[in-house]
Amino acid sequence: MTKKQLKVYLASPLGFSPENDHYRDRIKERLRQLDCAVFDPWEQDEVTKRIEEAVSVADAVERTKAIREAARFTGGVNAAGVRTSDVLLAVLDGTEPDSGTVSEVGYGAGIGKKCFGLRTDFRESGDLPGLPLNLQLLFFIEHSGGRLFRRIDDIEL
Repeated sequence: MTKKQLKVYLASPLGFSPENDHYRDRIKERLRQLDCAVFDPWEQDEVTKRIEEAVSVADAVERTKAIREAARFTGGVNAAGVRTSDVLLAVLDGTEPDSGTVSEVGYGAGIGKKCFGLRTDFRESGDLPGLPLNLQLLFFIEHSGGRLFRRIDDIEL
């Protein structure tokens, strides 16, 4: 019997800057080494198209409406990506992890997905000494059956 390929939703803020592409690619390469299929929200062509169209609307009122509609569409695509994935891996670097990424972890854990975190940043951002992350975020990751990784090469799903 053939083993089913694990589908991973890669939650991250790494698409906000092209300077992060190499880091994101390294994470995706690690997941592929583990024979995982990756859903990367930053690689959804229809989302990109709708956002680009919305921000280019000349009239301010109509632009705001178009941006909100593009945001709703984006949120729906991402929610569907989480729902149809087997597990979620969240990139949680920074002094405070990205709010959208953290929301995706909460949503994933709430619907029963196993959630993992990757925090290569050595700084602590937890509520208590010795916690690398907010205690609630760490709880949801661990409660879902996942764990926190500190290096890309340590990722095992």
